[in-house]
Amino acid sequence: MSLRNLDGNGNQALTFSIGDSLYGINVGNILSFSDTFSDIQYSGGREAEGFLGYLDFRNTLVPVFECATSLGHRRERDDLMNLVDEIANYQKAHVDWVAALEQSITSGEPFTRARNPRMCDFGKWYYSFETKDESLRSLLDKIEEPHERIHSMADILLDMVAAGEAEEAVAKLRIEKQTTLRVLLRTLDHISEFLKNGVHPVVLHLTREGQNTWFSLVLDNIGDVIDYNSETMEAVNRENSREPLEGFIRDPSGLSFMLLSLDKLHQQLSSQEANAEAEAPAA
Repeated sequence: MSLRNLDGNGNQALTFSIGDSLYGINVGNILSFSDTFSDIQYSGGREAEGFLGYLDFRNTLVPVFECATSLGHRRERDDLMNLVDEIANYQKAHVDWVAALEQSITSGEPFTRARNPRMCDFGKWYYSFETKDESLRSLLDKIEEPHERIHSMADILLDMVAAGEAEEAVAKLRIEKQTTLRVLLRTLDHISEFLKNGVHPVVLHLTREGQNTWFSLVLDNIGDVIDYNSETMEAVNRENSREPLEGFIRDPSGLSFMLLSLDKLHQQLSSQEANAEAEAPAA
């Protein structure tokens, strides 16, 4: 998709975020953006940090860089996929927890797993995790009740065993495995799918003069296009900023965005590439 028609006065910026940092790129430097991330051709050997490979765009091989890495940030999609892996571990942990409880009931072995839902690894994560995503928060809210119920089974069923009702305890646990545990695992599945669907890197094709592709950046998200006044742009404190910035711009809501200087960013990336090539072992 092209954004060039939006560039009426040269003072518009496409905004995006990396973690808590807000950035902007002048629309006049954007030829188009696409979802061709999977088409990037990766090259072997020692490469500059942030360099991903090349993309065939308009019959030209264009160098592609990871924006977050190039600016010294973690990639958001890595955090999302790490969370997906953690959730898979939490699912297995609760299956194992229930199996351990059943083993304790049937064999008389001591049950040593966490009974407090806030003290298991998942509970510690769940009650400390924060998100501004209302859809994710809504899914997370559905976990608390079945998670607390599963953990409450330990005291209830072990008390039944102590009262000579082991067979009844086993029968009750099997019902909970088919109901409460299944709801918990299914909700965690839904959360994993939600997180995976949030991973859709966008390739931004950039231009210097408005016609030819200069280089491309991969973003984990894009925001709105905002107008800004270059005359009122806030200057960068050069002593404190190591990022390749033009200055700070604001949207109507008052949010401040760091406007990238693509000339400085490209110079920085080119320098890193040259250093990587110089340090690469001879073939």
